[in-house]
Amino acid sequence: MKPIELAEWETFEARRFLDEYWQRKPLLIRGWLKPAALGLDQLARAAADDDLAARLVTGSFENLDWTLEYGPFDGEDLPPLDRPYQSLLVQDMDKKFRQVAELLEAFDFLPNWLLDDIMVSQAGPGGSVGPHVDAYDVFLVQAAGARQWELAGSFQPDLNEDFELAVLRNFRAESRCLAEPGDVLYIPAGIAHHGIAQQTCQTWSVGLRAPSSAELLAELAAYLGEHEARLPRLNPLKFDTERAERIDQTLLQHARRLLAQAVQLDDAALTAWLGQTLTAYRQWSPDDGDDDAELDLEPPLQVRPGTRLAWSDSGLLFVNGQQWSCPADFARQLCRTGRIDRLPDDEEARAVLEQLIEQNELVRPSS
Repeated sequence: MKPIELAEWETFEARRFLDEYWQRKPLLIRGWLKPAALGLDQLARAAADDDLAARLVTGSFENLDWTLEYGPFDGEDLPPLDRPYQSLLVQDMDKKFRQVAELLEAFDFLPNWLLDDIMVSQAGPGGSVGPHVDAYDVFLVQAAGARQWELAGSFQPDLNEDFELAVLRNFRAESRCLAEPGDVLYIPAGIAHHGIAQQTCQTWSVGLRAPSSAELLAELAAYLGEHEARLPRLNPLKFDTERAERIDQTLLQHARRLLAQAVQLDDAALTAWLGQTLTAYRQWSPDDGDDDAELDLEPPLQVRPGTRLAWSDSGLLFVNGQQWSCPADFARQLCRTGRIDRLPDDEEARAVLEQLIEQNELVRPSS
């Protein structure tokens, strides 16, 4: 396989990116996004939050001395965040910090349901989580300090089993770059990468996760089990009485036909199932204590943090695994903007709006 060549852009172009790089090749965009880095006090509060998954990683690839600790970290449990060879990583930071969530607006050229979360990594000099491979695409936004990135498309997939951390046993970089504040590195799934803090630095990782084929099949099986009570069973039509237990070609072909028949959903059923499945995948559902909030239909309103949205031309709106019938224009606008700035004229849309508010899917924008 040809070694990776890392291209650099000075200006981001969404259409060109989707045509040439999306899920194909890594890309470094200089100065594209410049979020204000979170303060160390904010990171310390996040590391102590039960709703947020926090990890503390210490070690280096050179010394092979990795250690991994899981949060939440309270008070003295959390060492100084500028300690060399140390990284604090906190998931789902966009759900808790508005300034982090605002970064997702830059990715509105991608489906809403594909945006998983923003992880913030605060590292001291030399801090790293080792060379690894993700099963999903990621945009790595440098918020403060500088981080060197090493990438490889050809690598041995074996992990070092001496550590809980999923570090590649053997890694040789094919391409390198230095990411500075404002730079964004896009890495497709399956590309090995190794980031090393050059000084105290902060990196925001925008993860894009969709269900795997295995996960989709599992979800479909559950759906069929609930909605299709009369699916045929694997009863053999004919078999050799002398070798009745044998799994032969006749039984294999029968099984394949049954499986193929089971997934033959029409467009309406497939749309409904897929919309619910995609918007329920890795759903954010902490106990936010807002269930008793007073019903208020007056805009402006916005979807709550972590909401996953999708819509269909047939007039279906999908929100966090649920579906509503409503005008396609209303559904499309809500999915694109995540906001309601004025009450819709359509009665059906208003009814959906009221149900979304009752279920705490739409809330007042935070100041």
